Amino acid sequence: MTSKALEREIIRKLRLRLREYFPNLQMLIDTNVITKNDWLFFGILQLNLIKCFLESPERSIRKSKSQLKQIIKFYDTEIRSRKYVIKSNTFTIENDVDQKNIEKQISFYVSHKDYWINRKDSKELYFNYELLLFLYYKWMNSFEFDIYNTIKLIIYVMKLTDFYGYKYVTVEKLKSSRKNLLNQMKVCGLMLVNHNEDYPNIIDISMYENMLDLEVFINEIQGHL
Repeated sequence: MTSKALEREIIRKLRLRLREYFPNLQMLIDTNVITKNDWLFFGILQLNLIKCFLESPERSIRKSKSQLKQIIKFYDTEIRSRKYVIKSNTFTIENDVDQKNIEKQISFYVSHKDYWINRKDSKELYFNYELLLFLYYKWMNSFEFDIYNTIKLIIYVMKLTDFYGYKYVTVEKLKSSRKNLLNQMKVCGLMLVNHNEDYPNIIDISMYENMLDLEVFINEIQGHL
């Protein structure tokens, strides 16, 4: 079976289990509580998680290290550009820039950058799927889905993908890591999907690009954050 065929088969099984665990899902879709954009975003998360869980530990570590550099570079750029703006009184006056708002943005990005620098310098390994798990948990929380079944669904995906860490995973362990991710991780939508061709998007949207309005998609991410 090719990797694409395997991914499609896993998604098929996953969606069957999803409806089993969350029987009110279809009602939420039919009543537009879960919008088309919500559902598309969730589909992208599902595919990205599957791709991550199919990767070898070595590739996952390499990808994680690359992402950490990319994320810190992103925040460096955002902080530097805003500091440049408020240094110029002429620019702020001519463009009616709200300096206090810019300073709040700088503080926001500095706190995010500090988080990711700490992850980079930590002895604990960072894995690229943590970001996707964080977004998955955020999405499920948005619609108040049961936490136990939310976690069971992830364990099911790990089993289907023969994830290398599957044998060490339990509901309790994932419940604890979920709590840590939701309490500690700092993410903004622009960090995950960007227009910069120097490095790839952290969320792979290549299969959906023709269906996406990128600005709307980024706003969708922000809405769940």
